[in-house]
Amino acid sequence: MKKFSLSAFIIIVIVMMSGISCEKLKADEYYVKYGLETTSIYSGGNVLVDITKEDGSGLPTIIVPIRQDWETTIGPVKKGFLARMVVTKSGWNGVTAENHLKLYLRIEVSKNDAPFTFKELNGSNTPRATATVEYTIQ
Repeated sequence: MKKFSLSAFIIIVIVMMSGISCEKLKADEYYVKYGLETTSIYSGGNVLVDITKEDGSGLPTIIVPIRQDWETTIGPVKKGFLARMVVTKSGWNGVTAENHLKLYLRIEVSKNDAPFTFKELNGSNTPRATATVEYTIQ
């Protein structure tokens, strides 16, 4: 009876250890959530949003109305992925000062289906026509 119990225990331990080692071999998966908030004393107008997608290339430019919050999630991506978002006021000529538009950009990351955690913010109460936020998954 003791031999059977000891044998069963050893088999259970081996099975459990092999399951743990298989989990270790599985690569971590990350998901990136890009977020944007805009404020302005004026209604109307848009911002243009460019983000990096899973393969490292950019998605087509996304048009978001000013004063409308926006977010999107991409993934899975791997460790070392550079998440990047660039936001520019539609029609901005690159020279004229912006006096009313405030931009708040953020990047959050989820690892292996865990809740998203805040990683990077580019937010300012100073009006501006463009902003960029980046985060490399480590």
